[in-house]
Amino acid sequence: MVQNRTLNYVYLIPIFLFIGLVADGVVTNIFSPYLLDNSVVFVPRIMLLLFVVFTLFFPKQPLFLYALLFGMMYDSYYIGILGIYVTALASCIYLLKRSQKFISSAPIMVFIVYILSVCYVEIFVFSTYSLLGLASIPFATFLSTRLGPAVLLNLFILIILYYPLRKLSQWMYSV
Repeated sequence: MVQNRTLNYVYLIPIFLFIGLVADGVVTNIFSPYLLDNSVVFVPRIMLLLFVVFTLFFPKQPLFLYALLFGMMYDSYYIGILGIYVTALASCIYLLKRSQKFISSAPIMVFIVYILSVCYVEIFVFSTYSLLGLASIPFATFLSTRLGPAVLLNLFILIILYYPLRKLSQWMYSV
């Protein structure tokens, strides 16, 4: 986290979040033969990655409000049931902001926080679907066929995108 410096190019944050929103669907559609197998489901969470990174690197930005807005867009475009991802993203970012004083922006912490965030969102969405009667698989099956593959895919995405996102955040703080 950069202290005592002014954040320039603040308008880029919602633009990149929108790109992440679109990228979630594009990655799923392009790689669907590989990501959506009968036995496992790989779910990219690129928008969540951007939320976590931006929350850790830009602590004074209103990312909770962005989470509400982009969660609503995610629900309306991809899901069709309004409120699931609004609540999942907003509560995830809220918890992250509340615990931010205990978290540094060191690479290992970003990796840990992102993996925990992916787990939180996936379990939250699965639990909500189960309560609504839209998911009927056992929790152990969910862990092995959806959560595990999702964590692996998103860890791979984070490894690829961490350095460019770190450079982007440094550039956004440049004068």
